[in-house]
Amino acid sequence: MFGYTDNRCLRCLLQEDSFHHVIIDKDGICNLCKKHQEKKHPPWDRLRNIFEKKIKSIQGQYHYDGLIMLSGGKDSAYLSYMLKRKYHLSLLGFIIDINYEYPETFENAKSIANKLKLPYVIYRQDPELMKKYYHFLFTEKTIVQPDFGQVCMFCGRFFLRTASEFAKAFKIPTVFAGHNPNQIMGLGENYVIDTTDLMRQRFIKGLISEQTRKASIAWKRRYGIPPLPLFPEALCPREVELIFPFQYFPYRPTEMIKTVRKELGWTPMKHFSSAYLVSGCKLSKLWYYLALINHTNSYIDFELSEQVRSGELSRDELKDFYNHMIIDYKEIEKLATELGIIDKLPLKMDKNRLIRK
Repeated sequence: MFGYTDNRCLRCLLQEDSFHHVIIDKDGICNLCKKHQEKKHPPWDRLRNIFEKKIKSIQGQYHYDGLIMLSGGKDSAYLSYMLKRKYHLSLLGFIIDINYEYPETFENAKSIANKLKLPYVIYRQDPELMKKYYHFLFTEKTIVQPDFGQVCMFCGRFFLRTASEFAKAFKIPTVFAGHNPNQIMGLGENYVIDTTDLMRQRFIKGLISEQTRKASIAWKRRYGIPPLPLFPEALCPREVELIFPFQYFPYRPTEMIKTVRKELGWTPMKHFSSAYLVSGCKLSKLWYYLALINHTNSYIDFELSEQVRSGELSRDELKDFYNHMIIDYKEIEKLATELGIIDKLPLKMDKNRLIRK
């Protein structure tokens, strides 16, 4: 199975990981699986009502009810389908080009928009600025983590702020984003249900705020110019509401995949694994590989293992995903060279170090 160790949780397949304090006991079960047994089920009826009230409050006020972020993956495909077909919203598709996307990202996103008759825009970032930005995220010592999760955290916040600023400029009141529940929690944007949720949210927001402050200072020190909107404190301006619908409904990825295949003719992007569960950009492949080199789980591993614990994925589905992982070493080396971080890769890429049967 693909990974850096054979010492995995028998239930969720997380690898033992000292950085994230993932400990596997003598019975082969990780501490996160044990803790999960104490969690209560969310009040889904209450959450759905909250979401539907939000929808009613914005519908029909402007030319577009909302801007929807399209990545071409299953989440944005299903969210577009749900908002358009079930809630009959008037939407504008928003596709961001950071110069490190796979071609299928645009093909899928445009196909989704066309199937649902959504007008869309492709917002292209300056390639040279993006190269500088991602070099910074991979190399700035004050923010780098062993799992390189800072890359996706900062990039995700930059994406959301970019979409929100675009919505503000064109008087679109809402931005819809297809983040899954774990990603929403990681942004500190989850709907708070009880005191425990509130404490965790405050802790996460505090960490993000501190990392954002460090990044902004380091960027200005390194380049002598303000960090622009690359490291936003807030995810959106006050004139725009940012909504993450997948925190108001049970998240069922397998069912979502079946629906968008049938209704939209959607096809998965299989750059991570031939057994599709998730997709991402080229940068995701790079930081995932770097996390493995450092013997840490990545945020993708944590998301998928949590979906197994919650019953959203089966253990066998996740095992199949790992068994069919795709690592294109030439692609990774080329990207690392372009970003000026080739020194972070092993001098010799040894597949046996990371792939164990």
